[in-house]
Amino acid sequence: MIVGAGLAGLIAAHAFPRSAIFEVQPRPNSIHKALLRFRSDAVSQLVGIPFRKVTVRKGIFMGGWWVEPNIAAGNLYSQKVLGKVLDRSVWSTEPVTRYVAPEDFYEQLLSAAEHRIHWGTAFEFDRVRPDPVINTAPLPIALKELGMSAAHLTFDRAPIQVMRFRIPNCDVFQTVYYPDPAHSLYRASITGDLLICEFAEGAHGDWEREVAHSFGIHEWHPLESTKQAYGKIAPIDDRERKALVARLTTEANIFSIGRFATWRNILLDDVIHDIAVVKQLITASAYERRLAAI
Repeated sequence: MIVGAGLAGLIAAHAFPRSAIFEVQPRPNSIHKALLRFRSDAVSQLVGIPFRKVTVRKGIFMGGWWVEPNIAAGNLYSQKVLGKVLDRSVWSTEPVTRYVAPEDFYEQLLSAAEHRIHWGTAFEFDRVRPDPVINTAPLPIALKELGMSAAHLTFDRAPIQVMRFRIPNCDVFQTVYYPDPAHSLYRASITGDLLICEFAEGAHGDWEREVAHSFGIHEWHPLESTKQAYGKIAPIDDRERKALVARLTTEANIFSIGRFATWRNILLDDVIHDIAVVKQLITASAYERRLAAI
């Protein structure tokens, strides 16, 4: 069984093609509209959906002009996104090669697995099953429902709002980071002709002016706006995080896949690694699982 029909769950569904999928939402969720860039084409090969190989150019726009990565910009950006001072991706602005999923990636994944999805069905974590469970739901939810104590840990998350626009006569791949606290926009990206703006909480301040000045583009047409409750997550102590994930496996036969289930900031590429680890653990003996947990 697979818990969750989000992107991680639907990717996992291709690796476990006979598994039923349980999703608490009553219908497909339109929040899956954030940026979909991958470090490799591994996900593309697993799900059979072609990706486009591109070069992405990045920069930091602050105080009305471009700046190099620096401590002030990094700390302001982190506080804007999470309300905490942590190292974030704003420190890396060199051009990179990425693989871009099609805009209807989520819909294509849904179409391939829709006959296995049980919509509006909350998975009951509170009992141990003989068959393995692939979990993509947030780690604190699984722990709470199983009565596993983690009261000393704080699973902080920051909701985000995503707005999408279409830009005429455009085909570039670019990302701009905005540390400035004067407005709530923290990142904007152009993928082909699609402009994706991501906001901490809601859209506040003169962010349109920032987008126009930073990209040098003054015409875009609105498409949609969505909110994501689990937009950004704050990391917890890594040894404790791994111990909790291991407990789910050794005590409840639950195997965790994806950023929310394992509570770490990863890209969707890392789901492929998670899947490989889970497949090994599922076929391992109880003794081997305990050794892996240790």
